[in-house]
Order: sequence, then structure tokens, then C-alpha cells
Amino acid sequence: MDFSDFINNFIALLVVTNPLSALPAVLKITKNQSLPEKKKTGITAALAVGIILLIATWGGSPLLKGFGIKLPAFQIAGGLVLLMLAFSMLNAQESTIKQTAEEQKEKRPDSGAIVPLAIPIIAGPGAISTVILHTNQHPGLFDQILVSFSAILVAFVMGILLYSASHLEKIFGQTGINIFNRIGGLLLAAIAIQSITNGLIDSFPSLKI
Repeated sequence: MDFSDFINNFIALLVVTNPLSALPAVLKITKNQSLPEKKKTGITAALAVGIILLIATWGGSPLLKGFGIKLPAFQIAGGLVLLMLAFSMLNAQESTIKQTAEEQKEKRPDSGAIVPLAIPIIAGPGAISTVILHTNQHPGLFDQILVSFSAILVAFVMGILLYSASHLEKIFGQTGINIFNRIGGLLLAAIAIQSITNGLIDSFPSLKI
């Protein structure tokens, strides 16, 4: 993995976790909390996201091998998941892949930093799929360390944004957040199509031009 691969990995993971889309959720979950409690919730959620992504980095590939799932198949499946998330982002909607209506009803204002905020809203199937794809594409030990570093960096960025959630809402407003969501959705759609294309080419080499 070279520097450009690392940057692409970081950007892809940041787009998938989509910090700005988590702002409405964190504001709703912490609406009855004091400002210090809100900041603590944001930090707790970011730490949980980092741990979840690190577990996916080091345990995702062995899990695939244990189930006998080959990388091309996971590339296609993961790409489809990302594409569904991208369409939701382009429509400025919260995808049910991240969170179902039943999970929304279970949210409680006094606890929710880990479930549902960290998982499945932020570190959901899309983010976990992205991490596993990257570790399979770059299976070396040093490469996995770099993927781990990008996961930690994403969690750090997420922590800063969630810590400042109340201020960011005032700055951007819902319209601004929706604009960022749509831009991120477009980038994510391109990443998803590339993942699906790579999986199809690896599965059917004759498709390669």
C-alpha cells in the first residue's frame, strides 16, 4: 500500500461513516443532556467506532475465510451495500441499512453513544465492509497497520465532529448538512461502482478489456 492508497482508504472510510449524517442522530440522542454530557457521549461514540473498525480490520478477513467467502464475492456484496447507502445520502435520507425504524424507537436520551450511535449509525455494514475490503486488497502486516491507522484517524475526526455537534448544527443548518450528504453520496456511489466492477472482473476475467 502506497501513500495514495492510504489516502483513498481514509477518504472512503470517512465518506462511508459520514460524520455529518450522524449529527442529527447525536443531537436527538443527547437532547435532554447537559453540554458536558453531550460532549462525553460524542467522545464515547467515537471511541466505540474506533474499536469496531479495528476489530473489523484484524478479524474481518479470518471471518471471511472461515465462512469460505472469496474476496470478489465480498467486493460485489460490499459494493452493493455502499451503493444503497450512497442513494440514501443523495436523497438526504438515513438509510435503513444503518438503522431500522425499530432501532430508532429503542433509542433513549440517557444512553445511546454505543448503540445505536456508534453501531449501526456510524460504524454500520458499509463501514465494516469497506475496512474488510481494504484489508483483503492489501493483506500484508504493514498494510493492515496502515488500515488500522486510517480507522483510528477516522474515529478521531468523528470524535471532533461529534464533540462539537451542537455548534456545527448552528453553523451548517440542516440544508448545509444535506448538501454535504449529497456530495458524499456521489463520491460513495463512485467507490461502490468501482468495488462492484473489481469484483466482477476478478470473478469473470473475460470481462477485463
